[in-house]
Amino acid sequence: MDCKFLKHGMAISYDGIVKPCCEWTYDKSYAATNHYSQVDLNKWHQIVPLAQTVDSLAQGNWPNSCVNCARIEKQNRGDSARGGAASAYAAYADDDITLEIRPGNVCNFACQTCWPEASSRVANFHHQAQLIDIKNLDTQSIDNFDFLLPIKHRIKDVILLGGEPFYDKNCLKFLDWACHNLTAKITMFTNGSYIDWNWVNDYAGKITMVFSIDAVGRPAEYIRFGTVWEEVHANFIHAQQHPKIQLRVNITASVYNYNYISDIIDLLVTDWPAVVTFGTPRLTYLLERVIPTAQRSNTIDKLKQSVEKIQQAEIESGQKANATNALNSIINNLQTQPWDNTEYNKLCDFVKRMDRVKKISVKDYCKDLYEML
Repeated sequence: MDCKFLKHGMAISYDGIVKPCCEWTYDKSYAATNHYSQVDLNKWHQIVPLAQTVDSLAQGNWPNSCVNCARIEKQNRGDSARGGAASAYAAYADDDITLEIRPGNVCNFACQTCWPEASSRVANFHHQAQLIDIKNLDTQSIDNFDFLLPIKHRIKDVILLGGEPFYDKNCLKFLDWACHNLTAKITMFTNGSYIDWNWVNDYAGKITMVFSIDAVGRPAEYIRFGTVWEEVHANFIHAQQHPKIQLRVNITASVYNYNYISDIIDLLVTDWPAVVTFGTPRLTYLLERVIPTAQRSNTIDKLKQSVEKIQQAEIESGQKANATNALNSIINNLQTQPWDNTEYNKLCDFVKRMDRVKKISVKDYCKDLYEML
C-alpha cells in the first residue's frame, strides 16, 4: 500500500497543526513541532513521522495515524482519503501539493452530527447543553495567508473548509488572497446557504463545490439546523448549472437520516453529481446500533430501494459502486448489529439537550426519528 497524501498533501488542522490529510491523527509530541508557524513548508514532507508511515503502508500495515482510512477500506469502499488520492494525484509533478486549510470555524448552521471545533454555532450549543466547556476548545483562526507565499507556486489544489466558506470572515479573506495569488483548483465544502457568485465568476482557477446534504425538505431543517431548504436547494440548482462549478455532494449517514437518505438519492439520481461521498459521524451513539431491532425493517427497505435505483441509473461505474457499497454497509449493520441500550440512552439524552438549547422539537421535523425515541 501507499498513500500519495504523504508526498502531495498538506492539511492545516483546527489547531494550526500541519499534517498530510484531514484524516491523519496525531498526538501531543507531533503537535509540539508541527504548527504551521514553526515549520519550513517547503521541506515539511521530509519529516520522520511521514517517512515512518510510508514504511508501514509499504509493509501492508495500517499505522495509528491512518485508522480512519483503515476503517473505511475494510468495508470494501473506495472513498477513503487514501483511495481518493491515488487518482487525484496521478498527474501531479513531484513538488505539486494540495493545501487543505481551515481559516476559521464561524458557521451559520449547527448540524446535529457536526462537532464543536468545526462550527462556532455547534460549539455554542454544546456549551449551553453542558456537553463541553467552550473555553477548552483548541481552535485557531487564520487571517493572514502570506506564510503560504513560499509554496504558492506548488499549490495545485486547495481544499477550503470552515465554518462556512462564504460566511466566515477569515475564509472570505482567504478567498480574496487566492484571487490575487493562486490559480489552483479550489474545492470548498458548503452548507449551500451563502454563495458569492461574484467571487465564483472572478476567480481564475477551477472551482468545485461540495454541498453537504443530509436530508431534503423539513427533515433537512432539523438535521442541519439553520437550513432554509428552499434557499439551499435553489443554490444547489444554480451551482449544478453554473459553467465554472463542478458539483459534488457529501452525505453524513447517521441515525438522524437513515430514513431520509432515500429522499437524497431521489434528488440526485437523475442528474448525479461528479462525486457523491458518504461520511459517518464521530459520536458512536449516532450509528446503526442505537436503533431498536424491531424498528429497523422499514429503514432497511428504504435503503434497499435506493440501492436498486442507483444500480439502474446512468451513473459512472466507480460512483455507482461507492454509493451502493456505502448503503449496503448501513443495511448490513442494521441487519447484524445488536441493539445497544447504553448508546440508545446516550442518543436520547443528546437529542433532548440539543432540542432544548436550540428551542426546537424533533417531533415537528423528523417523524421517524421521534417515533424511534
